[in-house]
Amino acid sequence: MTIQIGRGEIDSKDATTRIVLPTASLKSLPPFERVAETIATPRRRFPPHRHERVEVLTYVTEGSATYVLGPGTADPLVPGATRLLTAPTSVSHSINPHEGTTVRWLAVVATLPDGKASEPRLQSGLAMASDAQPDGTIVRHVVGPGTGLNSAVGLECEAVEFKTGGTSFRRVGHDRVAVCYNLLGEGSVDNRVLEVGEAAIVENAGGVALQGEPGFHIALVSAPRVPSPAT
Repeated sequence: MTIQIGRGEIDSKDATTRIVLPTASLKSLPPFERVAETIATPRRRFPPHRHERVEVLTYVTEGSATYVLGPGTADPLVPGATRLLTAPTSVSHSINPHEGTTVRWLAVVATLPDGKASEPRLQSGLAMASDAQPDGTIVRHVVGPGTGLNSAVGLECEAVEFKTGGTSFRRVGHDRVAVCYNLLGEGSVDNRVLEVGEAAIVENAGGVALQGEPGFHIALVSAPRVPSPAT
């Protein structure tokens, strides 16, 4: 197992966005192109921008807003809302906070495999909290099995919130790479301390042990490993 802590950097183009991939210390983790958390307000909106040949996961953790794909109509976002945009061709989207509201979301951008999709597709979901688990956590399934959202890249994502202190063992898979992002609180990944806004980059692991204090909230997103090009 290999675990690297991504410290996070403020986006030079947007001071309200913290990027954990790519950074100066971690430039690449295929198929992930970008993992970042953004905070927006009515005075600092997230303007329309374009994506192509990627899949974009948007997971809202706080506040309310509207999501607009291309020239389409405004689609409401609330905490737990998930949007999975598959963009084999160029398409734009934007997020506009409601008046008087701060909205916060985690965004994951991953490269689309060749031939996996021909037309843009947007899937919507709402990650509902599970009952309290025996390990003292509440789990929200964001993308992947049990969510109804099917990723062309093979993304899987869940958010784990610790209601009591303890340890939660989460599956990854040796054939996958994972990013564990600290949304809130105090905790660690396999005894590696993870501050708020940092991420643990996990490779070659069947699973990970998340240790947390009450209130620790972490998003774990994984994708199939991309083989290195033959030399």
